[in-house]
Amino acid sequence: MSYIEGTITEIIYRNEQNGYTVLEIEAEGNLIVCVGNIPLLQPGEYVRFYGGYTNHKVYGKQFKVSSMESKMPESDEAMILFLSGGLIKGIGEATATRIVEHFHEDTFNVIENSHEDLAVIKGISRKMADSIHEQFLNVQTIRGIVMQLQKMGLTMKESISCYEVYGASAPFIIEKDPYRLMMDIKGIGFIKADRIAENLGLDNYHELRIQNAIKHMLETALLDGHTCLPRNMLIKETCEFLRCEEEEVVEGLSQDIKLGYVVENIYNGTQATALSKLYLSEGLIAYKLVYLQKDIPQLKINDSIVETVLADNPMLSDEQTEAIRSAVSNQVSVITGGPGTGKTTILNEIIKIFEKSGIVTVLTAPTGRAAKRMQLATGREAKTIHRLLEYGAGFEDDELKAQYFSRDEGNPIEADAVIVDETSMVDVFLMRYLIAALKPGTRLILTGDVDQLPSVGAGNVLKDIIASGIFPVTRLSKVYRSDGNIVLNAHNVNEGRDIEYFDTGDFVFREMSSPEETLEETLKIYEEYEKKGEKLEELQIICPVKKGYIGVQNINQELRERINPRLVGKKEIQYGETLFREGDKIMQVVNNYSKTWYLKGKSVISTSSVGIYNGDMGRIVSIDEVDRTLTILFEGEKVTTYEAEELNQIEHSYAITVHKSQGSEYNVVIMPLFYGRSNFLTRNLLYTALTRAKTKLILLGRRSTVTEMIQNSRIAHRFTGLKYQLEKEFQYANGLIEGKSIFDFDGFSDDIIDIFDDLDDFGNPEF
Repeated sequence: MSYIEGTITEIIYRNEQNGYTVLEIEAEGNLIVCVGNIPLLQPGEYVRFYGGYTNHKVYGKQFKVSSMESKMPESDEAMILFLSGGLIKGIGEATATRIVEHFHEDTFNVIENSHEDLAVIKGISRKMADSIHEQFLNVQTIRGIVMQLQKMGLTMKESISCYEVYGASAPFIIEKDPYRLMMDIKGIGFIKADRIAENLGLDNYHELRIQNAIKHMLETALLDGHTCLPRNMLIKETCEFLRCEEEEVVEGLSQDIKLGYVVENIYNGTQATALSKLYLSEGLIAYKLVYLQKDIPQLKINDSIVETVLADNPMLSDEQTEAIRSAVSNQVSVITGGPGTGKTTILNEIIKIFEKSGIVTVLTAPTGRAAKRMQLATGREAKTIHRLLEYGAGFEDDELKAQYFSRDEGNPIEADAVIVDETSMVDVFLMRYLIAALKPGTRLILTGDVDQLPSVGAGNVLKDIIASGIFPVTRLSKVYRSDGNIVLNAHNVNEGRDIEYFDTGDFVFREMSSPEETLEETLKIYEEYEKKGEKLEELQIICPVKKGYIGVQNINQELRERINPRLVGKKEIQYGETLFREGDKIMQVVNNYSKTWYLKGKSVISTSSVGIYNGDMGRIVSIDEVDRTLTILFEGEKVTTYEAEELNQIEHSYAITVHKSQGSEYNVVIMPLFYGRSNFLTRNLLYTALTRAKTKLILLGRRSTVTEMIQNSRIAHRFTGLKYQLEKEFQYANGLIEGKSIFDFDGFSDDIIDIFDDLDDFGNPEF
């Protein structure tokens, strides 16, 4: 790692929230621009920066800082620069000059040790002198702690994060147990924590290393969707990861169980291990669902209302009628089926029955686009699950807003019935929060397509609920919407049959000879539809993979330069490795419930004009390079402004992955499919992609890829415990086995909240 050293001459830009700084130093007569998370620096300081040079597309050569050393300025000129740099509030250039000209080389000693002497300076009162002293000491304390943490092996950014979490005790806490960083500091995993622990030479290093490696293996499995792992697999993989003996891992696992970090149980006949937060989450879902099923409904439904509503729609099939009757007569029910099988028709009839019976019903879905589709299909308001649970509402502190739902066991959803669409997308954490917020007697109807890809987050919630056999499930198999070939081929794929290849109509396949030709044709077709005026949110390229020649990343880069090339006067802004340009098509990739917006053509923000959601499509309208802000038009109607530090919430979206497309539909879908055989290219991946298209689907590639995907019925197995937990809770509830659930006790709400609060890093509720 190289380094440069010199005197800071100017702070060009500083983000006070995350410490990202652009500054200039003078080194051996040269002015060098340096960037990185390097807060608390002032002009006039002499610094040594460690890192390396990079070439920015717009701003040219820069030195990217990873760590640093500094010393206080010594010359009068440098001290004036330091004091007037803005870090100490209340001192401008004139006041700084008067202080330094009076005290010279003794300036910092006076501020630190005899600050009352500052009152002799014109314009400085005793109160102001106290303030200058306190601010100076605070800055010095923070800088000292940050420097100490850097010597332990943490980067500047990580050191600042540690200080924000642990305060002045950060060095002591980390020296005692560096592995806490895995749970407390975002971005620090086992490898980094382990390196710090080894360097510190802890007496119990070996034991702590094994115990935390086990948790690391379970956390890694969580990223692949698993909520538990078979015990033998966990031990074997941990041994291979650490290159240690099995006996050592068995002992470490025993300690983790004693400390309450993990839980062991017999899942589906196999002894398996789960992180406590996952075990408790699945357990709470199971407990609530089983007892919700046994609850007495808040409002009963008159049979005559059901018969009247059903009689008003003579086109309903026996299958649809059965689904409706099941949903209105059970406390918990499931409706699953593919495209064109009449789920929307069924939902509308259920809602009519509930409304005529005085049952207050809320509609919800996991993503913004899915909720919007549900609202358009039913003519009733539909909310995202996060919005329904009032994510962050009522919390003034931004940190609390980003962590908590207002609706929970103690403040349940005000509804007699809750209908959830696209339930296959709901992970175990989000379902845990939703289920906890249902009051006794609430009807719950879960709908979705169980054959689509599972949730991006951990678990297999819908599939496990169905597999438990405890709740009534209606599987819709008859296709009613048969006016096109998209639905026809989607069902062909789902049932393992080869598709019918068409060169016209709503489903089109074009044979390609190479990845290069596939890419070129993909770009060309997109350009043609864009020139025809197809709305950006309704024209979408969907890819199985992110990387590669015809992956999301390359297509986005290639297409952006065609659709929206760099032009004189067209402004840009760099965020990390990503360059955003006026006119770019982007997608919101997280739910932002506090983001305000106003309707295009208006300038007033109403109380309901809040929230930009995961999956919302937009275009960058303008960029302010001075303020580093972007104005974005979402869904063709919502106008909002993003600060530079919020740009991690958006991505380019000319092309997106199949997983990102879940819960959404688009008028036109273009899908490049020129790939070799791969376990990743599966039937349900293709099925999910086909069902995203409403009016036009264009496949580009080779038939062999399509055939191989259809034949690859492999579904990536997820080790989960919900089915087991449901079966166990059902047995407890019905007296089939002795004992009782850990959730079945007086004071349920407070005690369960205490259990969850005692667990570090329960899990990010953000979907």
